[in-house]
Amino acid sequence: MRKAIFLFFCFLSTLVIAQKNTLKGLTALQDANYGLARSYFQKENSKSPIAARYGWSQYYMSSYGFDADSAYLYLTLFEQAYASLDLDINTKAKLQTKLSLQDSIIDSLFRHLATQELQVLKVDPKISRLEVFMQRYGQKYPDYLQTSTSLRDSLAFDLALTAHSAAAYQEFILRYPFAKQYEEAKRRFELLLYKEQTQQNRESDYFAYITKYPDGPYVEEAWKRLYDKYIQMGTIESFSSFIENYPKAPQIGLAWRQIYRLYMRTYSVEKLKSFEADYPNYPFIEDLEKDSELLLKQLYPFIEGQKYGYMDAAGKEIIPAQYDDVSAFVEGLAIVSKETKYGLINKRNEAILPFKYLDVSIGKGGFIVEDSVGYMLLDSQGQFIQKDPIEWEELQQVLTAYNWQVVEVTDSQQNRFEIEERNGKMGVTRKSKTILSFKYDEVAYTEENPMFIAKQGRNLLYFDTTGKRIDFTGLDWFLNANELASFTKDGYAVCSKAGKLGLMDQKGRILIKHAFESAQPFWGGAWAVQQNGKWGLIGLDSKVILPFKNQKIIPFPPFGYLVDDAGGLGLISTSGKWILKPEYKTIKLIDDTYFLLEDAGGLGLCSSNGLVLVPCQYQRIVRYDENSFQLTTSEGLVYFLIDDQKFLTKKP
Repeated sequence: MRKAIFLFFCFLSTLVIAQKNTLKGLTALQDANYGLARSYFQKENSKSPIAARYGWSQYYMSSYGFDADSAYLYLTLFEQAYASLDLDINTKAKLQTKLSLQDSIIDSLFRHLATQELQVLKVDPKISRLEVFMQRYGQKYPDYLQTSTSLRDSLAFDLALTAHSAAAYQEFILRYPFAKQYEEAKRRFELLLYKEQTQQNRESDYFAYITKYPDGPYVEEAWKRLYDKYIQMGTIESFSSFIENYPKAPQIGLAWRQIYRLYMRTYSVEKLKSFEADYPNYPFIEDLEKDSELLLKQLYPFIEGQKYGYMDAAGKEIIPAQYDDVSAFVEGLAIVSKETKYGLINKRNEAILPFKYLDVSIGKGGFIVEDSVGYMLLDSQGQFIQKDPIEWEELQQVLTAYNWQVVEVTDSQQNRFEIEERNGKMGVTRKSKTILSFKYDEVAYTEENPMFIAKQGRNLLYFDTTGKRIDFTGLDWFLNANELASFTKDGYAVCSKAGKLGLMDQKGRILIKHAFESAQPFWGGAWAVQQNGKWGLIGLDSKVILPFKNQKIIPFPPFGYLVDDAGGLGLISTSGKWILKPEYKTIKLIDDTYFLLEDAGGLGLCSSNGLVLVPCQYQRIVRYDENSFQLTTSEGLVYFLIDDQKFLTKKP
């Protein structure tokens, strides 16, 4: 400060118009004698105003009496008086000559004042003072403008942070649109505004915010929160209400898809047609068309990289290989597993039941789910009928109450015969169709020669897989001596005399003399008997249908007899016509139309007329559906399509 005062003292000491009082006052300022300086400047006010104004500006810029407003006022008045000398060229010239005075000296005085004031404001910033400072010096000194503006904005933002209200942040962004804190203040304002508007978490509050602030940054969030309230209800009715109430909501598409998902839990063509009729305004027509096509497709599992997926009848991949185990699709749903956990999927590969269960099995009308706690019951749509886990014994009671039981699967997962108990009696169903009526004490199934064995009182009855009665006492591995005397449908029974077997009718008349060591039940016009250790076939007239040179002959209804001639197993009709030559290790009846064959090369398939459809080269053959068989090889799965008489594999 002393340097500045001394500088201008030197300049003005020779000023013609300057008076001694001003010079004495400046000297007093140098000596820090501020009271004396004031008295000299007061005396000079009337005698030499220009000099006095300068003196007062220096006084108020001093460390003793620093007053930025007064200093600025007197310095401005001095600047104006000095500028007025422009009208008196001679006087101004004399002044400039004697003082070596230049116009730039005034600018230096203002910069010095500005520097002083800015230092004060840095220590004790006030918004009003900073804005005055910016008004005074902003245009002259851009560097000071930047500093003061930054101070002002920081101070104002700190005040807004302290208040932390939408109103405080709004005031900041309105007053200081160019502040570096503008975006942050705006973000905070928008967030607090959104929270204040929706703090009660009501549907109406979210919609009010959306309506009032359609361009607000939280409109999307407000729609989401509003939509979540309908998701929580999770019904077709709730999503329909959402669509009706908010037709312009961005979640309209999601709501429609939720309606479709809930409606189509029963994934079938019939259900899809019903949906189209009930919801003609459904916007995703292409999805419906794709689903219609998908639902009509039969899907077949394939193996790729030790994982299962599904393909269509053209070998096109529909569901990528990703499962450890799979079943066929039944009523649009399939049982699949991931990492030893089971669940249910539809043909769109959507999880209808999550993968978290130890096992899932098919029951009549639904599914039985097992977890670590117990068992639960689901309907055919994957909805829980009985959700709280219960023990197996309790489950049986629940099943009885719902009039359906656990599926007992036959040789393949696809046959799905269900042995059930109703009102204390046993029966058999398949795909909800009764195969054996519910009137038997016990029912069992044998895979060796596929048939059902039913106990009724003391009698054993035999049925094929269609429920048709097989009218003989039974196969040799089920028979005992007492059962041999049972009469067949034809009215014949095996009888014994002196250790030899013959055939009699119901009147006790001997039709074939006692000449045989062993015999099978008579049926179909032929009788399998053993003589001299060898088996053959004879008719009621005792004529030989098949010579006695075979190791074994076993009834194989309804087609004829299985014949083992030591060279292999064959199938012959009761008339003596070979259906299959005796060259196989195994011949099993799959159903009324197809036989399973086995030789040294593996398993094969033939029709009931003896036509080999699939060569014996597969590890496993099971019925997959009504139109196909699943064939297992070391490389994966192959399918034989019955109607097309062709093989199906996944296309690369």
